Amino acid sequence: MSVNASLEIANELMNNKEVLTNDERDLCVQFMPEMANEYLFHNPWLNLNVYSEIEKEESDLRKELGF
Repeated sequence: MSVNASLEIANELMNNKEVLTNDERDLCVQFMPEMANEYLFHNPWLNLNVYSEIEKEESDLRKELGF
């Protein structure tokens, strides 16, 4: 895989995927180390650049209300 393709995949992951695998996290750390170290937490890797507590709470409330 070319460097440009890997960088594009890392960018896509950091901007769109909420939970990353170890391999996906490693790719992001390799190509976007500052952003990955700032936004990826725990294992599985929660991407706080994408994850929104507000959206999660709204979803949980809809489930509780039966919607």
